[in-house]
Amino acid sequence: MPPAFEAVAAWAGAGRVVRAAELDVATWRLPEPQRAALVSAGVPLVGELVSAVAFHAEPTRYRLANSDDLDWVYGAAPGTGEVRAWSSDGRSWFVNSTINHWLCSLHLVGSWLTSSTVIDRWDEDLPAEEEALAELAQLLERIRVLDPPAFGDGDHATGEVGPPSTTSPGRDSAVMGSPSRT
Repeated sequence: MPPAFEAVAAWAGAGRVVRAAELDVATWRLPEPQRAALVSAGVPLVGELVSAVAFHAEPTRYRLANSDDLDWVYGAAPGTGEVRAWSSDGRSWFVNSTINHWLCSLHLVGSWLTSSTVIDRWDEDLPAEEEALAELAQLLERIRVLDPPAFGDGDHATGEVGPPSTTSPGRDSAVMGSPSRT
């Protein structure tokens, strides 16, 4: 179950959670709970990870959001709602098993980023770095429990969505949705 709109807005801030209109997603071939989550919970803007939200049907995916800073577009696969990210060079990679898992993961990451007392100063000294790494390990464990495939084993290329030049993100990078540079 995705987080409630109020819970997400509490850390994201006023006007930083975008909900789909029912008409935006009414014809999308997705399980009803996933369409409902986009309408009720919405998609939060999360730093560099999600800088804009747009609900748009495209030929091979449903566009959900993008990250201008990272040059990614997030989209969901028709039928399953599997969330993938695409870069402008055509590479794609697995992010989360469903839209609901993605929204929950964004909530976990966003609430951690806004509540961490160490993330902004992790590189000041060794104790700060160790504390930040411990917090990150706890966050990764929460995401692993929520959506094990998002944590992954290092092989997220499915070949089913996106161009054949998909890449396989590393284990930790998969959680934040970043591609490997191999």
